[in-house]
Amino acid sequence: MERVEQEIADNLQHYQELLGQVIQIPSVKGAPTAQAPYGAGPKAALEQALEIARQLGLKTGQVANKVGWAQLDGQDDEYIAVLGHLDVVQAGENWTTPPYQLTVKDGYMYGRGVLDNKGPILGALFALSLLKKHQVSLKHSIRVIFGTDEESGSADIPAYLQAEKPPLGGFTPDGKYPVVYAERGMLRLQVDLPFAEEIAWDKISGNFAASYIPDAAEVHLKDGSVQDYVGKKSPSNAPELGDNVIRKIALDGQKLPGQFGKYLAWISQISADTTGENLGVAYQDESGELQLSLWGMELSAGLLQLSLTIRYPVTLQKEDLLQKLKQNLPAGAQLKVVSEVAPLLVDRKQPMIQIMQDVYEQVTHTDGSPVTTTGVTYARSLPNIVAFGPSFPGQRGIAHKENEWLKVSDWQKMIQIDYLAMKKLAQEL
Repeated sequence: MERVEQEIADNLQHYQELLGQVIQIPSVKGAPTAQAPYGAGPKAALEQALEIARQLGLKTGQVANKVGWAQLDGQDDEYIAVLGHLDVVQAGENWTTPPYQLTVKDGYMYGRGVLDNKGPILGALFALSLLKKHQVSLKHSIRVIFGTDEESGSADIPAYLQAEKPPLGGFTPDGKYPVVYAERGMLRLQVDLPFAEEIAWDKISGNFAASYIPDAAEVHLKDGSVQDYVGKKSPSNAPELGDNVIRKIALDGQKLPGQFGKYLAWISQISADTTGENLGVAYQDESGELQLSLWGMELSAGLLQLSLTIRYPVTLQKEDLLQKLKQNLPAGAQLKVVSEVAPLLVDRKQPMIQIMQDVYEQVTHTDGSPVTTTGVTYARSLPNIVAFGPSFPGQRGIAHKENEWLKVSDWQKMIQIDYLAMKKLAQEL
């Protein structure tokens, strides 16, 4: 591995130049066209990634302008997959560097998608090119797959599976290290809170999106005045790192008269913790604690709507969770399931997991025992893969925020891990 480590260092500037070609494309989902089903940005990023793969001498292909791949052939017709995505969330404001330009400064790389997920999946592509250069003998082919709809529901992968068979095994570098063997289930919910009385509030507007805890909102009053609220943004799968403006609004409004004030008092209560304790649904197992994220609030005539996401442990039955939720709603409230993702649990003793654990320990010289996550990754969509990378232990709350970053030395280490993991999976699985 010393040779690989040195080659990565020697090629680092070139790798960064190639990554910058993809970072500069604002690949946020847009209006669909016949040739760009997820909009012009994701399609352009896909074309650029495939062009880079061809420049590296790899065989490429794509499915329905939704998914592309680069492949190094093995001896049989099975393949190992490394699946990542090129679509990104909106950049937002308050960046100190240009979000759609790769900035390298003081040992860090900055840019929208540098961690989630352009940097990691391009890193896997560079590792694949090194395997080709070294003429490594492979039992199975290795395919680096570029998705373009992960941030909006992963509708790209069913299209891929209609055209291609699933991999024998592999990973998605869109979670964390060490290898992830369990992903908690996810329910995206809406609570409708109807009221009959007249109130002084007219509407609520804010920086609301399912992917993060909101950090800014406004309450518009019927007299024309506006009350501003400022908090701290965090990814929706790390709500404890944020300062939720929904709670601030509820705390201010909980003393209002009538049913509306009671609803806000209830919201202030359930938002006081992120484990669901105050909502009566707290639960924990080996995959971790239940996690509650309040991320949206809307007010219209006679109706307050609350949007929230619950990530629940793998042994908790969804039906039991929904029943408890309904039992603990205020009188008159209605619960709607907007979307759901089932939990994922993989046998941590299976050979694929063991290979990735061994690789991680060999490269990092730290404990590689399998872990769990609150994240939702492509591992739910493509059979026989798990999350493996890119965030190292202790790194949280980076994606979906301004000044998204990836440490240069971590990226180099990541490419080493990809190289060895792909090699061993293709030779030993």
